Amino acid sequence: MNLFELERRVEYYEADVTGKLSLPMILNWAVLASKMQSDALGVGQSVHLSRGLGWIILQYEVKIIRRPEVNEVIKIQTNAAKYNPFFVRRPFVFLDQNDEEIIIVDSIWAMIDIENRKMARLPEDIIEKYHAERVKQIPRIPNPEKITADEETVFKDYHVRYLDIDANQHVNNSRYFEWMQDVISPDYLLKHEITSINLKFENEIHIGHTIKSEVFLNGNISKHRILMGDIVSAEAVFKWRNL
Repeated sequence: MNLFELERRVEYYEADVTGKLSLPMILNWAVLASKMQSDALGVGQSVHLSRGLGWIILQYEVKIIRRPEVNEVIKIQTNAAKYNPFFVRRPFVFLDQNDEEIIIVDSIWAMIDIENRKMARLPEDIIEKYHAERVKQIPRIPNPEKITADEETVFKDYHVRYLDIDANQHVNNSRYFEWMQDVISPDYLLKHEITSINLKFENEIHIGHTIKSEVFLNGNISKHRILMGDIVSAEAVFKWRNL
């Protein structure tokens, strides 16, 4: 398999108020590494968009040992590890300057037919470039625990803007992190550090829609749900530690 490595310095505009790489930027950096690998292999965005196809992410599992700080130089390593006709398992590892793992991301990807918004088979001439292992079944990431009917939530509504939409014509994945984190009080965020995330996407959100971001917070665990009307668009569980 092809292992790709990207080096990045944390800029001030990529950090949150704590001076550390923000949660949305963790995902943005991971997606950037995958994009740059695809470009280097000659199967970048222009190739699949010319066929009416786009990559989508179905689920993330993130383990955070620590978040890097402004001006810190980080390496991101990734490869397309396993695939079958419809899905790809892609891991990411963030390494500090001592080559210590500080963030580990696992993810499941698929391709979508952009016009009819349905999943498409992975073109063999594209996926073969990654030298991934072909398997019958992609190992699953466990589903995040759902918010139950008896759990009282806090919520906010958000309007989906033009700038929330990416080239695949759906909401950029990092926006979900923004919506989910924004519902938690700043006081809690300043006193806690996130240690793990399990985020699963269910249904697409489009420009002009209004969504509801809900959270049920219980100690060091927060359960999240993004709703468009009665339709669940994404669910997640975040785990935290006290500072």
